[in-house]
Amino acid sequence: MIKVIALLLLLQNAASGEKYYLEFDNFLYPGVSNFPEFAMITVLDGYLQAYYDENVKHINEDWLKELIKENTKEWESTVQESLAYKNTLRELTKNFNTPSNQSEGKDIIQQITVCEWDEDTNYTFGHIKFGNNGEDFITIDTKTETWFAVNPKAKVITETWNAEEDSYGIVKNFFQNECQPLLKKFVKYGKSFLNTKVLPSVFLLQKSPSSPVTCQSTGFFPDKGIMFWRKDGEEIHEGVEHGDLLPNDDGSFQMSVYLEALKIPPEDWGRYECVFQLSGVQNYVVTKLDQDSIRSNNPKNEGLLTTTSIAVIATMGCVIVIIIVALSSTAFKKRNVTHSIERSSTPSSETASL
Repeated sequence: MIKVIALLLLLQNAASGEKYYLEFDNFLYPGVSNFPEFAMITVLDGYLQAYYDENVKHINEDWLKELIKENTKEWESTVQESLAYKNTLRELTKNFNTPSNQSEGKDIIQQITVCEWDEDTNYTFGHIKFGNNGEDFITIDTKTETWFAVNPKAKVITETWNAEEDSYGIVKNFFQNECQPLLKKFVKYGKSFLNTKVLPSVFLLQKSPSSPVTCQSTGFFPDKGIMFWRKDGEEIHEGVEHGDLLPNDDGSFQMSVYLEALKIPPEDWGRYECVFQLSGVQNYVVTKLDQDSIRSNNPKNEGLLTTTSIAVIATMGCVIVIIIVALSSTAFKKRNVTHSIERSSTPSSETASL
């Protein structure tokens, strides 16, 4: 379960304004050790809300627990239907298996179902796609109401699906009568959670005088933040390297940005600042490049957190993530979502299944 949850954290997306989306991910892991044969996760605006398999049930947020408490029978019914979907998904994707894996039963299938809702305009949209062993396989074209083979291997399968009577009608019914109502209910209960803004703690790290200076931020929420170095108030790119956005155990996030300070004359250090911006928050976190405030493993700063410590932790986390992605093969190409914020101005379960 922990591995699947960690994987989901990698697949987070960003929401914008009053637009929301609810995502259901169904997984088949036949023959994969230490993974359940079938698992499903529920994501609201990029944040994990629930994980279920046949042995484990995990609810991530208090607001969802409250929703379940007030809608217990409806939720339990949805859970049972969703778990029973394993057999449907297995039958639906039985021809996904590649010849080399048919005897071993080790193909990994993922189905991603997403419905979106614009609260201001009441516009709704739905999307479904399938992945096979880490590759995009099949998606649905809602304009033509047909299935489309992203991978040439899936062409015969989509031809069969499109030939079936009312194939799209089943999908449309799910979006309108199950996914969209559930999304609106989730937003009703979870809106305060979605509107939560928490600024990070920011500090400077340096392994040695010749090492880059790391500007480390941690504890911010949501994940819609950016960091950059600037000189005399202008963002710079030369000598700057950006680290990855990583999740913390408490649901918050961390990130870092590095500066090649060795090339900067000591008298110019005061002209440089590390800036953190969180979307929707007017106040920025600004940290000046100052030798006295840098935490390092030099004798004068003995006992303080070092860049090495952060690097080891980050490296371990990345290794785990790489193993998860390689094992689950579910990191197939999702829709591109940017976490960028305009820098030129201040930013004024279970699931029911098809």
